[in-house]
Amino acid sequence: MKSKNEIQKTYISSPSRTAEILKHFNISLRKTYGQNFLIDTNVLKKIATFANLKDDDVVLEIGPGIGSLTEIMLPRVKKIICIEVDRSIAEAFEEIFKEELGKKIIFLNDDAMKIDYEDFCRIYEINKCVSNLPYKIAAPLILKILSETDKITDFYVTIQKDIAERILAKPGDKNYNAFTVKLNFYSKYVRSFSISRNCFYPKPFVGSTTVNLKRNLRFLPDSILYKINPDMVKNVVENENFHTDFVLEFFNFVEVCFYHRRKKLINSLNLGGQFYKKNEQKIVSILEEMGFNKDTRPEELSLENYIFLFISLSPNYSSLFRAFRAAEAKDSGLPV
Repeated sequence: MKSKNEIQKTYISSPSRTAEILKHFNISLRKTYGQNFLIDTNVLKKIATFANLKDDDVVLEIGPGIGSLTEIMLPRVKKIICIEVDRSIAEAFEEIFKEELGKKIIFLNDDAMKIDYEDFCRIYEINKCVSNLPYKIAAPLILKILSETDKITDFYVTIQKDIAERILAKPGDKNYNAFTVKLNFYSKYVRSFSISRNCFYPKPFVGSTTVNLKRNLRFLPDSILYKINPDMVKNVVENENFHTDFVLEFFNFVEVCFYHRRKKLINSLNLGGQFYKKNEQKIVSILEEMGFNKDTRPEELSLENYIFLFISLSPNYSSLFRAFRAAEAKDSGLPV
């Protein structure tokens, strides 16, 4: 057997070297972790270029595996913070990058879903996420990071095609669902490119997509904030307790709306509890005001439609609703 120092010095992502590393460290890939390694160096270089890496970037990489993308990014950035859950792969990574550990690479053998990203990103001064995300946790992990920190402003994530289709979906699309609405609440899609499944080992059942998401700068979409008075905007933007409560309740509301997504929206809400049943006529009136009707389905409403419907129904946000109404009346020339 070759010594650790004798593993050939080609790119980690070349198929032959990936195979050699896996054999050398006796690594068996686990489906439970959604492990699929990119074995196309040109694609990895494309991801690094796509991520617009700069020498002052501190990059979060989740699921680095044996370091195929890490190796490509390393000369281009200030530091990479890597999180890998699999201990056997972690040992290989630590051996391969031992000269950079504690310097340009900070490595944690930990579960990315259990980390508090508010403190984590503040401590390490992370500003960008560039990752080939483990397929099993990609969707909930993106939402978790977005919900916990505003330090990461740009995400360049390689994800399974079906998750990408939900991110890219527009109202009315078959892939538009609760995840789409929640993600749009925190971020906006910028651009993307596709990656063939033949570029991975083991080969997944579907292709992948690298997506660029940019975090929204303010709480609530500008299309909502622009319609309320500046004093209310200041309170909404700066009140952290308001943010926490609003997001929790709004996301729960969205889940109820999509729980029976093939049903009409009004029927999904009626099945969501007595409150919605009692307010059925009010919900229909609000839908009609937005240009919909009682037969509207959940996938037809935009993020802004959902926010308006939510604040119209929730007693906890009546002040926000009144401010929104007052701004609309002012714009239309009606008495406030």
